[in-house]
Amino acid sequence: MVVVLAYSIYTFAIITFCLSFSVLQKGIRKDRINQLCFLVTLFSGWWSLFFGMVLVQSDPDRAAQMRTLGQIGTFGLLICITHMLAYFSGVQGKMKTWVIGFAWLGVPLYPFTVQKDNLVFEMTSYGMSYRMSNGWWSGLYTLYCVIIPLNLLLLVIYMLRKSIRKRERILAYNLIISIVIVALGSVLDTVMPMLGIAAFPGSTLGQFVGVLAIFQTYLYYKKFQMNLENMSQFVYYSVDEPVFLFDEAERLCIVNNGATVFLQMSAEECCKLRMNEIFELNRDVFRFRGVKNRVEARCIQNHNICSISIDKIYDDYKDIIGYIVIVHDITERVHMMEKLDQERQRADKANEAKGTFLANMSHEIRTPINVVMGMNEMIIRECEDDSIVEYAHNIQDASRTLLALVNDILDFSKIESGMLEVVEEAYSLKAMLRALEKECRMRAEDKGLNFQFVVPEDTPNVLLGDEVRVRQVLLNILTNAIKYTMKGSVTMTLSYEKKNNKEIQLTFAVADTGIGIKEEHIGRLFDKFDRVDEEQVHAIEGTGLGLNIVNRLLSLMHGTIEVRSKYGEGSTFTVSLPQHIIEDRPIGVLHEESGKHEERKKYVPQFVAPDARVLVVDDNKVNLTVVKGLLRKTQMHIDCVMSGKECLEAVKWEQYHVILLDYMMPEMDGAETLQKLKEMPNNKSMDAAVIVLTANAMSGMKEMYLEQGFDAYLSKPIEGTALEQLLMEYIPEQYIVKSSEKSSDL
Repeated sequence: MVVVLAYSIYTFAIITFCLSFSVLQKGIRKDRINQLCFLVTLFSGWWSLFFGMVLVQSDPDRAAQMRTLGQIGTFGLLICITHMLAYFSGVQGKMKTWVIGFAWLGVPLYPFTVQKDNLVFEMTSYGMSYRMSNGWWSGLYTLYCVIIPLNLLLLVIYMLRKSIRKRERILAYNLIISIVIVALGSVLDTVMPMLGIAAFPGSTLGQFVGVLAIFQTYLYYKKFQMNLENMSQFVYYSVDEPVFLFDEAERLCIVNNGATVFLQMSAEECCKLRMNEIFELNRDVFRFRGVKNRVEARCIQNHNICSISIDKIYDDYKDIIGYIVIVHDITERVHMMEKLDQERQRADKANEAKGTFLANMSHEIRTPINVVMGMNEMIIRECEDDSIVEYAHNIQDASRTLLALVNDILDFSKIESGMLEVVEEAYSLKAMLRALEKECRMRAEDKGLNFQFVVPEDTPNVLLGDEVRVRQVLLNILTNAIKYTMKGSVTMTLSYEKKNNKEIQLTFAVADTGIGIKEEHIGRLFDKFDRVDEEQVHAIEGTGLGLNIVNRLLSLMHGTIEVRSKYGEGSTFTVSLPQHIIEDRPIGVLHEESGKHEERKKYVPQFVAPDARVLVVDDNKVNLTVVKGLLRKTQMHIDCVMSGKECLEAVKWEQYHVILLDYMMPEMDGAETLQKLKEMPNNKSMDAAVIVLTANAMSGMKEMYLEQGFDAYLSKPIEGTALEQLLMEYIPEQYIVKSSEKSSDL
């Protein structure tokens, strides 16, 4: 039995020495956990070797010497296991000082525990053994051997309580098993000798099994570090950009060559840093969900601006064990972007100044035109002298021409600055063509021209597109045809081709019998500010912008325009435009044939509302006169004030159904006035509709006014018919009495 037991213990020693050698092969110079595992297995083998030699001794003195050497392994093993568990648990502060400090008490205790007087050696059936003599040192040794396992259990419990990852919990459970095995084995040769019973080498068996469990735990722990190392090899040799490998505590573990060049430090110097010592970034970036995140940060070491890609590394239990950080140095790009941003801001300011100029120009020009056209409309309505009415109609035509010229200049400026947008909405093609024909027929017949629209009755009616811009394109071409045709006819022919059930290609061909265009001049037609054959057309009004605007609008709407002309005989302008079909219902008969337009009838208001009250707010006294004159025959009560402040005062005393509010006023503009109206506690006109009046015809202004809270929008010059229709919509129905007569178009 002695031989079997001794050889078993020698086998334990050989196995643990082999384990120690395998750890040594992995490298222990810089790896703390490798160092500790190496010492644990080394001291375990030492313990087994010399306690096995105690068994085979026949001389008590020789046996005492072997035990004295074996105790070095005992205390060394307990101290190293304590350090290893402290490393695994991450304990800090007083608790770490206590458990490690107590383990090292074995060093001063060692000389007294091996004194010959404290031990009695004797031969047993399983070999040489010993009993401890009662005394202080044997008691202290026993107390030490009891408290050490308790301390180790305390470390593992601490580790278990603070662990949030499954991997850490499994490590803790494995360590508990190891400690329990070692503690139970120590009872046989630590406690039993105190009771006068010969020691059985159970601690040798217990520590061997316990160390095997600890070594298995070490391999389990290193498994995940090996993953990091394997990945780092790929990163290290394959990626030129700076790559940093951090552990879960954000300590820098590995860097590649790119990282050392980026930080201008050696790899050893880099690995002394933590993440917050390298990068200045928001701590919330590590709370992202998923695996990858990209953030911008500043490198503290060299002040470079970086784009950082952070990849989380997970273990088999989906716990984070580290981070791979790949750095993209974007310092130069950011500086370039800053310069570009400064240039963009300057361009934006220039565009803003241009937009402000256009808005002011629109307001300043259209305001006097509003007065001229408004006053002239009142002359047409009220004057009984036919010759004066005829003069007024001439003024009306000239004013509309002037307004068209102003609109062309503003539209051109908006297109040049990129402020003009295409807004697609459902519209009726039939209604648009009717309105277009009505507007152009009067001009053509006044010149004695034959004017005709040819429209297939099966053309789809309800389309999706920018009706305003389509109408503007066609109106520009038609008015040009009428202007440059002295006799003969102007004909617009519509044809279409269905691309599919949802898209249609419209083709408008406007043919005239006018002066025509020389072939060499056709290429200049769409140049801005260029009027071809100026000698012949100098007497015809125009800016040279109309066709340029048409061409640009068609480009925005993905359309085209072609020109065919024979000088002296006429021209044909062909516009092709894609539109979407909303309803396939046919357009039907566009109109009934009519000859000359009928004699203009006397003006009759569309409604009367004797009990309705309207407040008009405008800083221009003549504009107030125009609005009041245009609405005179509606019999409404109309009050006029010249500022936002007067408006706020007026609504305190009167209840108005509609407020017509000019937008651009000094001191308090229309938007501010509207806001104060809504906030007034004593506003008797809180339910009144507020309609903004403005001479600003810039693109997108209508949407802006509606977003600000205005109920409706009316641009200047104000047309009497449009104003009446808008008021009919917003004055309560019980106040409206519609006229039984209808006035003709003026």
